[in-house]
Amino acid sequence: MSLRDYFPTTVRVGRALTGRTARRIYLAFVGLLLVLTTVIRVRAFLYTRKIQAVISGLSKLHIDETTEEEVVKTVPYLVRGARDRNVERNVEVGDVDVGVLRGYYFVISNDSDWMRFASFAERYSDAIHWTDRPPRSWIFAVADMLGYRYVRFSAGVTLLDGKVSEIHYGIGSELEFPRELGNIVSVRSAHGYWAPRQRGFEVPSTEDESPSFDVRGNDRWLRVSYSADASAVLRSHLFQVDLSCLWGLIGCRHSRRIAPLLWKDMNEIEIATIARLQSNDPCPDPILAGRMRYLPDVGVSRLEPTGYESKTVNEEGLRVDEFWTHYKVIEVLRGRPSDLWESVRRSNTVPYPGDYSRRLPNMASHLDNPGGKVLAFSNINFDSCRVVAATPSAVSTVRNAIPSAKRVEDEGGGALQ
Repeated sequence: MSLRDYFPTTVRVGRALTGRTARRIYLAFVGLLLVLTTVIRVRAFLYTRKIQAVISGLSKLHIDETTEEEVVKTVPYLVRGARDRNVERNVEVGDVDVGVLRGYYFVISNDSDWMRFASFAERYSDAIHWTDRPPRSWIFAVADMLGYRYVRFSAGVTLLDGKVSEIHYGIGSELEFPRELGNIVSVRSAHGYWAPRQRGFEVPSTEDESPSFDVRGNDRWLRVSYSADASAVLRSHLFQVDLSCLWGLIGCRHSRRIAPLLWKDMNEIEIATIARLQSNDPCPDPILAGRMRYLPDVGVSRLEPTGYESKTVNEEGLRVDEFWTHYKVIEVLRGRPSDLWESVRRSNTVPYPGDYSRRLPNMASHLDNPGGKVLAFSNINFDSCRVVAATPSAVSTVRNAIPSAKRVEDEGGGALQ
């Protein structure tokens, strides 16, 4: 007897699943998927063509040199901002460069489509892990396999009195609010770094190492801030990005894939910073020169240690000795006098560059011998080298430094759109 006689239903189902009609259905389904993924990827590819054209145009602009007419001719797709802004000095911003700010910007994204798709996914999938980045579910996985991903690119140029003052762009791979939080790569130019009313902010040791080209981040995001006097080689890395992940087989999951040169620069800066902090000269004069140039609100005083004292404190049940140094202000080299230096707790460690859960020995902590002189920095919180030896070369470096222009658009990384 044949298999059909023993299992008639199984045979009929098998023939139905493998017959001519079934094969046509399978072929039509595969063809539909091919057409769908092709359309999706072609659309994303056309996005990248526009994005690359804008980035290429931005790479040809020069801070404080390129005129508005040249910007419009060089960078395609830019739209002029809705309003100009007249910059005036006040108590909040301090001594900034005044003039008329004008902005141009470009944005391309699938925001509206993606929000509708996310709503659809939430309706038909109960297992979406929104806390993950990117969110995970079988619907998002299928969409990514077909090439459908969130895409957002924004770019802008700010002009002060008709010349380029600031350039920025961001590549978004996740929908976040504000949208800048979803950028996997962000690049922004700056003349200097300051906060309203001289409110302090933190400066990591890596920024001390490379103040004109600061790269921070991890595998999920990269943030770059640069100045016009960064080296030409480093500045060229800002505009060499690989956007094939927007339409290729693998999505934009890793910042190092999009900007491998910037990733390499970040690692090299961290390595150089660690080597400096572990050396016998952790606070060389170039570090001081960078602070004086790019931090217009930093205060510097020349102090003389007058003695120190130790205190034993209870730190979570442990007896810990703290050493406090007393200083006398000899001269204020920049900023205003401060009584903060009358008693200062010595720090024997500094944060490990790139990993704040670790610490390094503070090689510049023993500068409290009575009769010696030190330079102390205020208004800004430095991870290392807050107090340095007041050698003749260090004092000369601080006195002769020429600060960069203080521009209102550099406040908090703002941009005019």
